[in-house]
Amino acid sequence: LFSLIVRDRDGECVRCDSADFLQCAHLVSRSYKTTRCDLDNAVTLCRGCHVYFTHHPLEWVEFCDETWPGRYDRQRRRALSYERVDWGDKRAELTKLAKTAGVV
Repeated sequence: LFSLIVRDRDGECVRCDSADFLQCAHLVSRSYKTTRCDLDNAVTLCRGCHVYFTHHPLEWVEFCDETWPGRYDRQRRRALSYERVDWGDKRAELTKLAKTAGVV
């Protein structure tokens, strides 16, 4: 659901503008639960750009800093706060947003 919302919001790869094979990419790894479903922590990449940045994490941080100044650092600080997430509330929030956007 989260991925559908992100891909619908962006509509194309934020790096190369491709509309093919779109994927949801997290600025800060989705393994950090605090920011996992934070819409400010995700963008749309095409499959090729996503693979490239997965294997080039330093270039990813540089791309984020150039494209959205301060956004990566803000998400990094939030992720490291280990703030608890109420997954029931998060699911309800995303479901409502998805219905409003017409993605479900």
